[in-house]
Amino acid sequence: MDETFYRRMWFMAAFYNIAGGSLIFIFAPQLFSMVGEALPIPPLYYQAWIAMFATIGIGYWFVYRNLYNNRDIVIMGIIGKLAFATLCLINTFVYWGRIPFVFTLAALGDLAFVFLFWKFLGFQAKGLP
Repeated sequence: MDETFYRRMWFMAAFYNIAGGSLIFIFAPQLFSMVGEALPIPPLYYQAWIAMFATIGIGYWFVYRNLYNNRDIVIMGIIGKLAFATLCLINTFVYWGRIPFVFTLAALGDLAFVFLFWKFLGFQAKGLP
């Protein structure tokens, strides 16, 4: 795994969060409908989560642009993705059949990113002065 690999990885991580957040925002009615739930009113309950999700994606864009000076964003990404994946998977089992499968896929994708982000920390440390 070289600098080109990690640069592409951070681009994909940014895209994953920004595009994913946009799709959730656009298709929120369908997602809530899939689990037999009404959209929360006020919509702040899910819109704030989506805004945070997209904002973290912008942080990943910063790492993409400068691989060596954004270590704290990488650590935040590991914590955030691990927290989301853990909560999502726990809820998938506790509320079996009520959580859309797309969220389980997102959780598994986030676990893959956790592993890659962790590996990146070692790569990043080698390139720092």
